[in-house]
Amino acid sequence: MKAFIFLAVSIWSVPVVGIAANAASQELAPLHVESFLTPFGSGATDILVSLRGEGVASLLSGDLLVSERSVLDQTVGRVRFATGHLKVAKVDGARALATIQADGAAGSSRVLRHFNKVMAGDTVRAVAVAIKPALAITPEVTIDYNTLFADPNAGSAALEMSPSGREALAAAVESMGSVRTGMVSVEGYTDPSGDSESNQVESYERAMTARRFLVESLGFDPERVKAFGMGEQEPIDTSNLSGSAERNRRIVIKVIPGT
Repeated sequence: MKAFIFLAVSIWSVPVVGIAANAASQELAPLHVESFLTPFGSGATDILVSLRGEGVASLLSGDLLVSERSVLDQTVGRVRFATGHLKVAKVDGARALATIQADGAAGSSRVLRHFNKVMAGDTVRAVAVAIKPALAITPEVTIDYNTLFADPNAGSAALEMSPSGREALAAAVESMGSVRTGMVSVEGYTDPSGDSESNQVESYERAMTARRFLVESLGFDPERVKAFGMGEQEPIDTSNLSGSAERNRRIVIKVIPGT
């Protein structure tokens, strides 16, 4: 399998993490997006979703909600990112119906990318949200596991970068220019095989291995390098052909703008 390294220019949105709220959040019992009731492509103006969980009992028609998804951060554990805004249309026994008022959250696009929209399984809480992103054009570099790791299939107890992987990572970040002057995001991705929780943990551990090399060997400020486990999100090859899994198993280095 031929390994690859490529540079790309992407548009990210800031703020990086979490949600800036313009009203105090209301804590709900567990609540999640169960399913979409209005099919995509139906032409309907309002997309209707069903909500399930103990928190349904606390909802009233007209309540404003935010849907969220979490990823792993190396310092604080799981970090929640907004995926959209909802408005409760009806509470019907153990289920509530809500319309999507805003599908996607610009402040989460840096991490969730085009998966930053409302999806089944997202958790939900009651909060009014105001996100004012600033746009910036920044570089990123992608290196696959075959290039970076001595054994790209090794378990978490035996993760080790190969000599050629260390050289490739050092060359890649130096080519990004501003990488040493800003906050740096190290994101790990896996292929879709296996369960999603294990994939997220594996991707996080591999991102942490790359982060340690940046800090311990290249002298990066540990306070300015963050690792994220993205799991099987954002596959770059969905063909299921030979080699597609290897292309999806990768580390992505990004400079976080505005820092």
